[in-house]
Amino acid sequence: MSKETKTQVWANVQKSVLELITENKVTKKFSDELLNILEANIAPKSGGGNMMNPPKDIDGVIHYYCRFHKEYYPEDKMVMSNEKSKGYCKASISLWNKTNSNIKKLDSEAVNAMEAGDFDKAQKIAKESKLLKDNFNKSEFYDKERDWANFNKPAKA
Repeated sequence: MSKETKTQVWANVQKSVLELITENKVTKKFSDELLNILEANIAPKSGGGNMMNPPKDIDGVIHYYCRFHKEYYPEDKMVMSNEKSKGYCKASISLWNKTNSNIKKLDSEAVNAMEAGDFDKAQKIAKESKLLKDNFNKSEFYDKERDWANFNKPAKA
């Protein structure tokens, strides 16, 4: 007997309630109110607060919210751990990892330029690194079409 996670239980409750609402032709106002009450009291919460972007059932498939693209994706496009979403899709975390690697490379180049006495070059590189550091955790840094196109590019041989 497998034990369901809180997220799975919530998804099942949500799906069952939506089916009942549809079958019984419940008014939109009442169904919205009922779902809000259930979500506030049953939906799994992280950090002890209310879940801002709970999983959604879209056409019978559970979708999870990507904080970088600000969009819902099915599980196969999300980074998951122990059947829980990490909060970002595979395309956005790929860009995040590449950017983080680039920041480390730039920081190393800035140090090398300083050691070589080229302070103008070091300052220029450090500014570029800082700009990336200041922005790569913001959703505005990401573009879903570009990120998915880059993610789906075939690997170079």
